Amino acid sequence: MAKRHTLKALAFVFLFLLTFSVFAQNTEKSDTDNEKTAEQTTIQTEVQTDTEESRWPENFAFLVNGKIFYLDYFIENDTPYFSLESIFNPLKQAGLKYGKVSSTGYKISIDGNEFFLDLRHFLIKSTKLYVDEKEKKKPDFRPPKRIIIPVDILIRNGKIYLRYDFLLKGLPRLINKVVGYDENSGTFVVGRRKPAKINFSLKETEPYAILTFKCPAKIKYSLITADGKAFLTVDARFNIEKEKLAEISSAFFRVSDVKFIGRKTEIDFDLTEKTDKVSAFFDRNFDELKVYFYSKDFYNPKADNLNKAATELDATKHTIKKIIIDPGHGGEDEGAVGKSGTLEKDIALKIAFKLAKELQKRGYEVVMTRYTDVFVPLEDRPGIANSNNGDLFISIHLNASYRRASGAETYILSLGGYRQVSDTIAFENRQISRKGGKSKTESSSAPVSFILWDMAQREYIKDSEKLGEYIQEGLNKLMGIRDRGVKQAPLVVLKGLDMPGVLVEVGFISNRVEEAKLKTEWYQDRIVNVIANSVDRYKLYYEYRMKDLAEKSNEE
Repeated sequence: MAKRHTLKALAFVFLFLLTFSVFAQNTEKSDTDNEKTAEQTTIQTEVQTDTEESRWPENFAFLVNGKIFYLDYFIENDTPYFSLESIFNPLKQAGLKYGKVSSTGYKISIDGNEFFLDLRHFLIKSTKLYVDEKEKKKPDFRPPKRIIIPVDILIRNGKIYLRYDFLLKGLPRLINKVVGYDENSGTFVVGRRKPAKINFSLKETEPYAILTFKCPAKIKYSLITADGKAFLTVDARFNIEKEKLAEISSAFFRVSDVKFIGRKTEIDFDLTEKTDKVSAFFDRNFDELKVYFYSKDFYNPKADNLNKAATELDATKHTIKKIIIDPGHGGEDEGAVGKSGTLEKDIALKIAFKLAKELQKRGYEVVMTRYTDVFVPLEDRPGIANSNNGDLFISIHLNASYRRASGAETYILSLGGYRQVSDTIAFENRQISRKGGKSKTESSSAPVSFILWDMAQREYIKDSEKLGEYIQEGLNKLMGIRDRGVKQAPLVVLKGLDMPGVLVEVGFISNRVEEAKLKTEWYQDRIVNVIANSVDRYKLYYEYRMKDLAEKSNEE
């Protein structure tokens, strides 16, 4: 009997344990399922968060003294944090200095003021504030109040990051300058509350059009043309009015799209049948990106393929390959007129064509600023030369004088500023208005703009002078005249060239004897031979100089 009760008790315990085990397994499975569901929900939420469009741009930039610097950053809790180095390094352009003095902080100095970035207490504290000695002597002088700037800091992988609002609130107090922010481009601008919009303008003539973008800083760009389209990509986020740009109507192109891709801006053009060639050039003097659209009339197919690339002249990197020839005047701008009615624009174009063909025979690539009798404004010719990446610029003209004069003259850009010049230079600098064909002189802002152009040409002045010496020497021998030397003058057509450039007055069309000679093929050929030989001489001089500089650099 006792044995039977014992067996019942054991059976009851076994059933109880079995039931508890099943219940526990079900509970555990339920918990696991719940955890999986929660995990899946979390993943889905994270995916949704990642795919949502962020209110921040893909890249941030700093615009300091006209230069763009991109900021190193990450986003924490929907707030950008920028690395200390990417903020302070660009500010060296504005005179800021900084350096780590201990594990607890950095020393910062600017404009005579000194600060300490305290990493323990998340503060920037002034340690020395500049005071003018004259101010100290005034009876109402009060010492400047100490500056304390709170800073939100995060440290990742040993790098220090500062919160986004430091640039707009703390930094202005540190450098004593306003800092603006453009949400469109993600650009912080030192010295301006908001960056200037990218202004653009279109200038259109019969043979060509120029689309100019006024930029806040120097930018990198690329231009691709294919199948009736052109794609301009700029390595900056343009703050540009897309709608207005798309409304531009031109006989040469239509803007089909404006895209923002990361920190880049892409502008797409549909080209018309009128456009034969597209090129671009960034004018570093005025921070302007110019896109040139040339018609078939400008690049005349009858020009014996002068604008096609020549074979390589030399395996060395530093050599002279492409010559830009500028036939003076053209179209309604006739230039000087000889006693028998000979027009300067016609003789200049004939000599330019002959020179282009001769240089091409010698292996050079040649581009002309005009191939036909068309009007090309003086200020556009340097841009045409620069956009075609020339190595030398030669402008062909014929001289004129009210006094009895003869012989040739060669000019380079003056580095002496804008001053009173001769009748010849005043004549060559005159501008022809498209309205009625009347001449006009440069505006009152010419002295300022000249100084800027002058700075750009300064690095090429020695090379321009050397080329001018070779040409003048050869023309002196040809004409049997004394050496007048190479002259300097503020010529509009030479301003802003990114290459050595000369203007050659090959003779006086106002002199009856020289006018008669300048009209003949044989005399034109002799002038062409002199200039082509001078280009060869300059090429040898340039290559030797570059080789010598390279050898000296290697020795150092």
